[in-house]
Amino acid sequence: MGHQVVGMEDYVAEDLRPLSRCLADVESCDVYVGIFAWRYGSLATDAGSSGLVLPSNAVLGKTSVTECELRQAIDKNKPVLAFLLDQNAEWSPNYFDAITGDGENGKAITRLRQELGQKFMISYFRTPEDLASLVSASIYRAEMGRQMTLKSIDIEAGLNQPWVRKDTPVNDSALGTIQSAIAGPKDIQALQIDVGQGLDWWMTRLYFLTSMAADLTSIEVMVFLGENDSFLGVAHPRIVQERLLHEYPDLQRYETALTVAGRRAADLPNEVKRRADCWQATMGPTENVSPIWVTNRELRNWLFPYFITQCVEWDGDSGSALQIQRLLDWPMRFVPVVEKNRFTRVVDKQALTDQVARIFVRDQVARALSTFR
Repeated sequence: MGHQVVGMEDYVAEDLRPLSRCLADVESCDVYVGIFAWRYGSLATDAGSSGLVLPSNAVLGKTSVTECELRQAIDKNKPVLAFLLDQNAEWSPNYFDAITGDGENGKAITRLRQELGQKFMISYFRTPEDLASLVSASIYRAEMGRQMTLKSIDIEAGLNQPWVRKDTPVNDSALGTIQSAIAGPKDIQALQIDVGQGLDWWMTRLYFLTSMAADLTSIEVMVFLGENDSFLGVAHPRIVQERLLHEYPDLQRYETALTVAGRRAADLPNEVKRRADCWQATMGPTENVSPIWVTNRELRNWLFPYFITQCVEWDGDSGSALQIQRLLDWPMRFVPVVEKNRFTRVVDKQALTDQVARIFVRDQVARALSTFR
């Protein structure tokens, strides 16, 4: 499936003791796959290289190397995929601690299996074929969830400060932050606007930022949030700029002044400063006289029918086929995602689709080669 599998059976001679190497491998991995039957495994008896830090709840001489790997995965916040041999599956008596007397006569592996069943969504298998199918499906789901995060676009939320939203002149203390967001080295693809209860943003300030995003950057998405990060909707900056200008023709004074002021600056930071000075000269003196507040209701009125209020509700099952399908079926490139009624990310559907296709092809090739062999 295109992944690099690392296991102790693949180790070669090197200057690292087994426990040190195992813990380092777990820390560097993307996903931990644990396969547990009825043996607890060899106890971790060597401290390895100096400075080795054992994972939580692991004790030298009492905890097996296998359990140390699991604890390391938990400590390092790795996705844990656990597969347990079904208790009714046929199994050689030589591989039962309860029969051989190892692992506290089977008590250690029993405790570990019980803990896994309580803390994780586990799968049971009876045959190698069962295990192969279950692991493949779980890895695919985990990879889809990881890819969704990787394909989430960068969102600039740092502009949601009081001196940007209102009161303070835009060419004063706010200018550095605006320049960093609009003209900084980071390639921002979206702007996040937190309107709160509707007493945070002046419409004029929203227009100022939106016009720069539309004119000076490649930003394609503006995400509007309400209280507690509740999702209100998304729109393209150009749409927001045009609709606000249509609703409030007085904003044309700023656009006209920009044109009259002369040629655009050669670099973005100076162009941001030029626009901020122009804004303060034309709109600044009257902004706070009768401010128009940005609310959810006003956004819907201003931006209709271009304000997209639908989103994908993510239920935490990061790799489910149904949820991935919802993302891929989204009618636009950028997909807003909400978890537990809170906005979390915007996914680039085009990039995700490309990656899903590559994973599918790799999987099909692997299956074909396996059948051929």
